[in-house]
Amino acid sequence: MKLISGVASLLAGALLYLLFRSKNLLGFQLLNRIGAETWADRMRSYTSALALPDFIVYALPGGLWALSYILIIDSITGKQSRSTRLLWASVIPTLGMASELFQAFSILPGTFDLWDLVCYALPYIIYLIII
Repeated sequence: MKLISGVASLLAGALLYLLFRSKNLLGFQLLNRIGAETWADRMRSYTSALALPDFIVYALPGGLWALSYILIIDSITGKQSRSTRLLWASVIPTLGMASELFQAFSILPGTFDLWDLVCYALPYIIYLIII
C-alpha cells in the first residue's frame, strides 16, 4: 500500500506541475524531447479555466514528491532498523529544504519560499512521528 501511495503522490505532483506551471520549465523540455508536447498541451487546455491557489501550484508538488520518496523508500527499507529507515527517508526532504535555504542566501538561483520549505519538511516530520 505504501508503494502505491508513493506512486500516486508522485503522479499527483507531476500532474500539478504539468497542468499548471509555466511551459518554460525543464519538465516541458523533456516532454518536447520525447514527443509528448501535443499530449501535454491537450491536457493543459482541459484545465486552463481553473485558477488554483499559488500554494497548490507552486509549493504542493514539492511536498507531494517528498512524500512520495518517503513512502517508496519506507516500502523498500521496511525491514531495516528505524535509524536506517529515517536516514534514507531524509535524503530528498533534506535536499529540498537545503535548496530553499540556499536560495534564501543567494547560494542557489531561485526565489526562497517558506511554503516550499514547509512542504519539504512536513512529510518527514510526520514520518518521524509515525515511525
